[in-house]
Amino acid sequence: MKETNRKKKTMSKKKKENEYKDVDRESNNVYMFHNVRHNLHLFINAENAEGAYEQFDKCNFVDRSEWKIFLEAGSQPA
Repeated sequence: MKETNRKKKTMSKKKKENEYKDVDRESNNVYMFHNVRHNLHLFINAENAEGAYEQFDKCNFVDRSEWKIFLEAGSQPA
């Protein structure tokens, strides 16, 4: 009986892993806005840079010149 319970648990874990593979990551990029004055980081998911800027502008931060933007690359160094 213990063996069948173990099999069921591993099957459920595999099922959860497969759920994340269905996400379309090419149309969803991660942009990081870094506030150099206060060392704050804001992460925004958007299809392109224009969409990221639109979402950032909705935050109504006072001094935009304090912020730098970075894009997460598809392949990260190991």
